[in-house]
Amino acid sequence: MPRPAEKNTSKGFTLVEIMITIAILGILAAISIPNYRLWKDKAEVASMLTTLKYLMDGEDFYNLENGAFYPGSGTLTIPRGKAVDIPQLAYSFPAGHKNSYKIAGVIARPPHNRQRYKITVDCDFDSNGNGKDDRVIAVTWIVGGEVRKNRLITQLW
Repeated sequence: MPRPAEKNTSKGFTLVEIMITIAILGILAAISIPNYRLWKDKAEVASMLTTLKYLMDGEDFYNLENGAFYPGSGTLTIPRGKAVDIPQLAYSFPAGHKNSYKIAGVIARPPHNRQRYKITVDCDFDSNGNGKDDRVIAVTWIVGGEVRKNRLITQLW
């Protein structure tokens, strides 16, 4: 007795199904990669601004306790990636941090009676897309006991 014809069923995917899947993955990647870069840049800016604000808080507290900004009339440089502890400002840079910082203080005695700190951050990213890594400056300036600039943050480029 003849057997009924068996169906030849394949357990794999067809070429069309694989091509559609690859096309969908390509569209998803085209959408997600620019968004990932945007969110990464925003996170790096937020991290840098947070560090900058901690340093400004430390400067304010140091000024309240000592009557001058740290480091007096001088400059302290924190290279990128190097762990540095600054007990005067109650801040520690972890090893591997991405930006370099320069903290400069100015004390001018009478008759000018000026105090100032300037924190310059050379960033490891380009948040505004101008082709250069960002540079940000934070300044507080006190002249004759009057605050002229207080915690002013400016992005140079």
